[in-house]
Amino acid sequence: MPAADIYSPEPNLLERKFAAYLARHGADDSTPEHPTAQRVQKIRRITRWSIGLSALAGILSGGIIGGAEIWMRYSLFDGMDDLGWRDTWPYWAGFYAFVGVISAIEIALLYALALGGIARITRHSGLALSQDGGHALFSHSLARAALEFPSPQVTIYGIDPYAYVANWKLTALNIAYKLKVGVSSFILRVFLRRVAARMAIRGMVPLFAGPLYAVWNAYIIGRIMSEAQMRTLGPFAVDTLMSEHFDTAQGLDATEKRVILHAAGEMLTRGRDAHPNQIYLISRLRHALDHREDISLDWDALRHHLPELDADGQARVLNLLTVSCVIGPGIHRHQLALLRSACADCGASLHADRVKKLRKALMRGEPVTRAAVSRARSPAAGISHAS
Repeated sequence: MPAADIYSPEPNLLERKFAAYLARHGADDSTPEHPTAQRVQKIRRITRWSIGLSALAGILSGGIIGGAEIWMRYSLFDGMDDLGWRDTWPYWAGFYAFVGVISAIEIALLYALALGGIARITRHSGLALSQDGGHALFSHSLARAALEFPSPQVTIYGIDPYAYVANWKLTALNIAYKLKVGVSSFILRVFLRRVAARMAIRGMVPLFAGPLYAVWNAYIIGRIMSEAQMRTLGPFAVDTLMSEHFDTAQGLDATEKRVILHAAGEMLTRGRDAHPNQIYLISRLRHALDHREDISLDWDALRHHLPELDADGQARVLNLLTVSCVIGPGIHRHQLALLRSACADCGASLHADRVKKLRKALMRGEPVTRAAVSRARSPAAGISHAS
C-alpha cells in the first residue's frame, strides 16, 4: 500500500482540497539535491512574510473588535456605568456574534496565509507534491500541517507509532488540537472582554486587543510554518541518507536488514507520533531492502545483533537512527535513550547536544550529510567519522 494511503487513509474534504491545491502550486519536478542556500533564504523570507501578515491580520481584527466595544460602551450606552445586565445583554449578544464573524474571517485568512506560504516554500525547495505515487504523502502531510491537524492514529506497515501512548493521552491530544486555532482564538477574545475587563485595566482592554491578537496569530502561523519547513526539508535528509548508505542495500544479509527495519520502526514509536518524514523513511527502506511484509517490531531482540555487524553496518544503523531522530516533530527523550543505547552497543558514545544542533541545522536549511550525522557520536573502535 502506498505511504500516502497509510498516512491518511480517509482524508476529509478540507485535507483533500488543501492537498490538491499544494500539488498544483508546488514544485513541478522533484530535485534530488538539498535546496541551495539561495533557495533556503527565499524559504525563510516567505516564512517571515507569512508571520508578519498574520500579525497584521490580528492587529486589524483586534482594532475592529476593540473599536466596536469602545463605540458601544461610550456612544450607545454612555459609559454603561448605571445599566444592569438585563438592559445590556441583547446588545452584548449582538457584539459577540459580531466578534464571532470577525474571528471566523480572520481564521480563514490565517489558513489561506498558511496554505499559500507552504505552497511557495515547497516550490522553492524543489519538493514535488504530485498526487500520484509516493509524493502524495508530502501533499497530504503539508495539508495537515496547514490545517494544524494532528498526525493520524494509524498503523505504519504493522508498526503502531502510539504503542507507548496511553489512550486517554491520545484523546486529550486530539481535543487540544481541535481547540488550537478556531476555538482558542475565540476564547481569547471572550477572556479579554469578560475576565480582563473586571481588572484595573478595564478601560484599556480594547486598546490591548490588537497587539495581543497579533502575537497570538504570529505564534500560530509560526508553529505551522516551522512544521511545514521540517516536512519540506526532512525528505531531502532521508534521500541523502538513502543515497549514502542504502543504494547498494541488496548485498546486505537478512539479519542486518531486519536490524535496520526494526531500528527505524522503534525510533518511530519512541517519538509517539506518526510523523510523515519517518513514514517516508520507513517506506524507502522497505523498498530498498525489498521487504514486502509488515514489520512485527521487536527491537529488544534485534539490538543484540548490533555488536556483530561490521563497521559499515554499525555506521548505517547509527546514522539511520540519528537521522530518524532529528526529522520528526521533536527530539523525544526516549528517542535519545534509544540512540544512546545503540551507540553503546556499538562501542560508541552519543553527544546529545550535537544531535539537537543537527536538528536545528536542518531547520535552518543545512544539508544533513554523513559527516554531520557521524559527528553526533564519538569515534569508536571500528567506527570512524568517515563511515
